[in-house]
Amino acid sequence: MQFRILRIIGMQVCVTLALSILLLFLMGRSAALSALGGGACAFIPALAYQVRASVARARDARAVLRAQYAGEGFKLAVTMVMFYVVIQQVKPLNAPVLFVTYIAALLCYFVALLTDKEPTQRPGNTHD
Repeated sequence: MQFRILRIIGMQVCVTLALSILLLFLMGRSAALSALGGGACAFIPALAYQVRASVARARDARAVLRAQYAGEGFKLAVTMVMFYVVIQQVKPLNAPVLFVTYIAALLCYFVALLTDKEPTQRPGNTHD
């Protein structure tokens, strides 16, 4: 798996854990579990997408695009299942905390894009 993607997923896990621990002390067990669930709804689908994408190796542009669409569809399905499981299992659920932590974990993508200092490698480009 690519290091950049794993770094983003690691950031999502760290944000989730930090918010969960903070909320455990500020709001209690229910808020902490809701935060864990919200973060898991972000990073588990991202990890599932990365595992699926690393298995499929397409050779032409159409196949790459098709694989990306399939991967995104898979990620969306995993996200829906995760939300269903969390909503069914975490009782009592703190919905605002769930969604705020989910959004905070998703924001890691944008933070990673803004802080990425490595140039993107393109086929045929050699910057070595």
